[in-house]
Amino acid sequence: MREREEPPGQSQESVLERHASWIELFFDLVVVAGIGQLAHLLHGSPTWSDFGLYALLYLAFWTAWACFTMYGNVAGDRVRIPSMLIAMFGLAVMMAAVAGIHENHALAFAIAYVAVRLLASRVWHNGQIVVDWPIAQMSLGVVPWVISFWVEGDARLWLWAAGVTIDLLIMFVVSGSAVMEDAQEKLDRVIRIRGNRDRPIPELEALHSDRAHLAERLGLYVIIVLGEGVILVISAASELIWDSTIVSLAIGSFVLLAGMWSLSLLYGHAGVPHLRSGAFPARIDMALHCFTTGAIAVLVAGLGAATEHGAEHTPTSLRWLLCGSVAVYFGISATAGLFARSDRRWLLGWALPCTAIPIVMGLVGAHMSATWIIWVLVATVAWQNSYEYSQVRRTRSAAGHLR
Repeated sequence: MREREEPPGQSQESVLERHASWIELFFDLVVVAGIGQLAHLLHGSPTWSDFGLYALLYLAFWTAWACFTMYGNVAGDRVRIPSMLIAMFGLAVMMAAVAGIHENHALAFAIAYVAVRLLASRVWHNGQIVVDWPIAQMSLGVVPWVISFWVEGDARLWLWAAGVTIDLLIMFVVSGSAVMEDAQEKLDRVIRIRGNRDRPIPELEALHSDRAHLAERLGLYVIIVLGEGVILVISAASELIWDSTIVSLAIGSFVLLAGMWSLSLLYGHAGVPHLRSGAFPARIDMALHCFTTGAIAVLVAGLGAATEHGAEHTPTSLRWLLCGSVAVYFGISATAGLFARSDRRWLLGWALPCTAIPIVMGLVGAHMSATWIIWVLVATVAWQNSYEYSQVRRTRSAAGHLR
């Protein structure tokens, strides 16, 4: 069994300076369109079923994207560009099908998803095991999607949900080392059965991700999602009269997105606020990134809708779109910090209050305008940023004294 900790064809020195390649950047363009399409599911007055459908489609889209993101990360210069382009096209078909998901486009969405996932499981060479993210090579969660080809209506969506749930369980529960051990045991049995025959037996090769490059790729995804928020606010504001309310709301939306950018990327890791590199295995970082960016994408949809409402009392669904997404965003950070044994002072003084404030706003903000709600959320994000900024200053000050 061999271990490979760097992408093939690259020296250790080149890995340290590695950045996203042109094909990876081009591949991520599908995310720009994807987030915009998914945001349409939450326009108007979304119901709980709309939220559920959004979550389901987002998880499917993110998982398919992540499979090829991990492939590009591990393969490095040897990435197969045709495979990346085919996967990109498949993701584009999935997103184009979102608008008609309740009608005749659901089957196209499912077929494209299955095709991308099956392709993702076949881009690896025989005997290679992706230790850091086993789901990249596993197709168990695809089975309910295949069954859904012959099912219609809500039953099809429930099958999709079952497939996504299987993938989430694999991400959180199945470790790469366990997969490697199981594969080695199976290979040993084959060797014992075949004996000393002339036919060669493949050697297992453990593949590890480039964690620095992966963090950059996940961070670029966060920037794309935040950028979609800026686009939606600009688009909504361009069609309205620019009175003081709209100006205040637009400024608040921009400051809110900028604050989340700093928390996720300047003071966080893999898009998760306060998370430190190496605190968790790569597969957990990926799962946290999935949920965090999903929450940001919901907020993005809410900001676009909020700009259209202006000074009006915010509908209940829109209020929870804004407040619930920020609560989930900070809740993920608090949960990760709890398991990573972060400073208790941060947990009690910043993480928990920042999670609780949006929930309280969702409960009592029935008569508040979207503008006021957004500025309360801005203050919440600023409070978390104040802690992170103070920690950076303290670290720099301590480093200066050591000199």
